[in-house]
Amino acid sequence: MTKEDFYLLLATGSWVWLLFVFAFGACVGSLTNVLVYRLPLGLSVVSPPSRCPMCQTKLTWRENFPIFGWLRLGGRCRFCKSPISPEYPLVEALVGLLFVVFFVLWYTLPDRAVILGVDWASIRPEWAQWDATLDRWPRETWPMFIVLLVLVASLVAMSLVDLKTYTIPLQIPWFATVVALLFHVGYAAYLSIRGYSIMPGNPFAWSLPTPVRSGDGWWWVGASIGGVLGLVLANIALHYGWIRRSFADYPEWEAKHAAASARSEATTQTSHSESIETAPVAYEWPEWIPRFGRFVLVTFAVLLGFAAIGYYLGQLQGAPRWAGLLAGVLVGPLVGAISIRGFASPTETAEGGASPAEDWILYPHARREMFKELVFLTPCIGLAWLGGTVAMSQVPSASVIPLWLLVLTGVLMGYLIGGGVVWAARIFGSLAFGKEAMGLGDVHMMAAVGACVGWIDATLAFPLAALVGLYWVVVHVLATRQMPKAMQFGPYLAMATLLVILAKPLVEEGLTRLVAIPPGEPRINIP
Repeated sequence: MTKEDFYLLLATGSWVWLLFVFAFGACVGSLTNVLVYRLPLGLSVVSPPSRCPMCQTKLTWRENFPIFGWLRLGGRCRFCKSPISPEYPLVEALVGLLFVVFFVLWYTLPDRAVILGVDWASIRPEWAQWDATLDRWPRETWPMFIVLLVLVASLVAMSLVDLKTYTIPLQIPWFATVVALLFHVGYAAYLSIRGYSIMPGNPFAWSLPTPVRSGDGWWWVGASIGGVLGLVLANIALHYGWIRRSFADYPEWEAKHAAASARSEATTQTSHSESIETAPVAYEWPEWIPRFGRFVLVTFAVLLGFAAIGYYLGQLQGAPRWAGLLAGVLVGPLVGAISIRGFASPTETAEGGASPAEDWILYPHARREMFKELVFLTPCIGLAWLGGTVAMSQVPSASVIPLWLLVLTGVLMGYLIGGGVVWAARIFGSLAFGKEAMGLGDVHMMAAVGACVGWIDATLAFPLAALVGLYWVVVHVLATRQMPKAMQFGPYLAMATLLVILAKPLVEEGLTRLVAIPPGEPRINIP
């Protein structure tokens, strides 16, 4: 992007859009904070109104104003002067910035915007291309963009709850899935009635992968509808007790395990306390910086430094500047984790008590429970096969699938395949190792990802999440000198999903090289 392009961007009033998108994202971030706080406690999202958790005083709109409300109060309650966690404005700013990033990449960049040797305009999907002659910015594609933003905010909320509680409230992925159904299918029906298309010259393409419009495409229509009906039937059977719920006896086992652990801990508590009291303290952090915040501050500071170093070293060595920047970003957290050792006392790097997930993986009957889940999935698999077979035998192969049904199939395929891949890893991993390999919350998260952006992105994000998680384990070991016994996989799935969406050209190039497509042949194109 040249200076002239940048000035033209400002002159066209795009900055007004950016401010609006950031403000909208900050408001959604404020709602995200509500979800993160209330859902794990089983509280209603809408009632009672927001109030100070210490003095229970009802907050006005001034205190609830995103970001600036916290800054205006100086991080303390206006009524009782209790400290307010900086997590609230940080989450609001994060969601606002993510919304702006996607809006800039999708709608405001010119056709070619090369920065750091990367053409950032190539990230923009085909459905978001702006044709000035048709006045399509972004009026005609906003429903798909809203689905994307809902997914982004949902990923942030699920990650934060998972980090705190090792659980994912199912209401969040369910909401994202419902939004995907309403906006994708509803807008497809509207365009069909009006005779419009989001991609001129390609009237049947959509913002997520769909089957072909005739022939074998009917098999996927029948299979996806049959699979969803199978899930509905399985849930009905579960509700009425016709099939047994997995891990139903876990609360009883947990109570016995907690009692045994309490007796064991009582015998070692005295000696452990003495060892902590005699341990030297290297540095005392201010009380207003939480323990996790200390880790983030040090790592982020070192990350920025190494990113700048990598950027300039890459330029000096004649390599692409983005390559040096990426190398610095990858090395920065590792060095930051090592640096934390000099800023933390042994009591800070030591593990506290056993986390809920650490107790959960000690449950001895994980293999047995997986067979219950296989029984639950039997109607889904059976009706999917039956639905596809019936559709192929009863519908003429030459008949054209209506656009709304085509898009509905794409959403349902994304939901079933995105969640099915993770559920398969959960079942087979648990059978192999005798411990619960993944949580059902992760299954629902990736099912929602598939419903919003399609089964291809959800499928690609799953193996990438394993690499992200492995990298973070290395950082954790360097920082604490301890291997985590259990970790939340939801945040890694969320980060991997965003990486797949934002790095689509690199993903396509990598898949093209993986399948060894000869030079000059068409590249793999992921919708």
